[in-house]
Amino acid sequence: MVSPLLTPVFATEQADESVKIALSGQVETSIHRFGEAPRRILWISSTETQVADFNLAKQLAAADLEIWLTPLQGNSKTSHVSKELSATQLAELIQESFPSKTENKLYIFSTGKQAKAAVESLQTWQEARGSSSQLGGLILAYPELTLSKAKQKEPQFIEAASQLKSPIYIFQPSEKLNLAATEGLVAAFEKAGSVVYSEVVKDTAAGYLQRKASSEEETLQLSVFPAQLTQALDKLDEAASQAATTKTEEAPSPTLLEHPTKELAPELRLTDLNGKAQDLKDYRGKVVLLNFWATWCPPCIKEIPSLNNLQKKFSHDDFVVLSVDVGEEPKDIQTFLKHIPADYPVLVDSTSSSTEAWHLKAFPSTYVIDRKGQLRYMYFGGLEWDEPEIIKFLEKNLEIVAK
Repeated sequence: MVSPLLTPVFATEQADESVKIALSGQVETSIHRFGEAPRRILWISSTETQVADFNLAKQLAAADLEIWLTPLQGNSKTSHVSKELSATQLAELIQESFPSKTENKLYIFSTGKQAKAAVESLQTWQEARGSSSQLGGLILAYPELTLSKAKQKEPQFIEAASQLKSPIYIFQPSEKLNLAATEGLVAAFEKAGSVVYSEVVKDTAAGYLQRKASSEEETLQLSVFPAQLTQALDKLDEAASQAATTKTEEAPSPTLLEHPTKELAPELRLTDLNGKAQDLKDYRGKVVLLNFWATWCPPCIKEIPSLNNLQKKFSHDDFVVLSVDVGEEPKDIQTFLKHIPADYPVLVDSTSSSTEAWHLKAFPSTYVIDRKGQLRYMYFGGLEWDEPEIIKFLEKNLEIVAK
């Protein structure tokens, strides 16, 4: 329910229109509209940064964007006490914010501490509503999504980050950038299948969009942010379009290809990340799925959880997943796997010595080797290895039985 509202602000810029939104729990909040355009951005903000946010919203509106600015706080209708909106209430607000024209898009934007509410509310909306072709994605600037402020070797992020499936664009300031935490956040978002873009903004520190600039460089970056945001929306639109095309294509389920030779597998002797020498011949008597990959390869990374699940489906006495990281150093692989663990041996081929014998031309490349050590099947590219069709295929053709 929407009703007119006088603009209760002290900002140097004024909204084009302000309205009250009635939400469940006898709570209402306000939305301040800046501009009118096909691209609408719901900005989950805070009363603490209202002046700066109004000023930036006016700049964004001048860049042909429509901004719906709303504080994270709402007011109780009965007691008039201000309180933080719940994820469910914000999900209602998201639903209320969709443009009436179906060809127009809605994006969610938030910064800093408010990013947590944006992620959780969007994930809550997805649970309740599923999806919408009008939802363009999520944009975050210097988001604070860790569970604890204490410095951790392996930062843990809010649960909703690994459950949300949406195109996401993240602006990260360069000063005091924690690269491991940034990579960990991207990995957490990608866990549920989100497409994530991350841009490091040079010569800026956290909060640069919402406080007095500390340098000429920050002033410059603030002035070009409308253009940067527009480019980010273009990227999100591209990701959403590709996802929609993939979803609607009626392509057959991917199948493993028969290996043309069925010869004995080439020799492979490497050391794993635990320092243990591994020889492929030692696994004779078991079916082996051998996966060649690298940490810089997105499809390779996406496969890791499904390979973990595939190994769990079969007894180690009958079936083993082995992977070979090609061309990287052990310490770099170990750092990466802290964020996305592999529950199977990871062999290290830092010198890329295996590429010639195994005729590697792309990553990931995967081979299925039977109990006799013969090459039986192969697959080039990313695959969800724990799909029921794959399980049945392995059972039928390799004479192994899933748990």
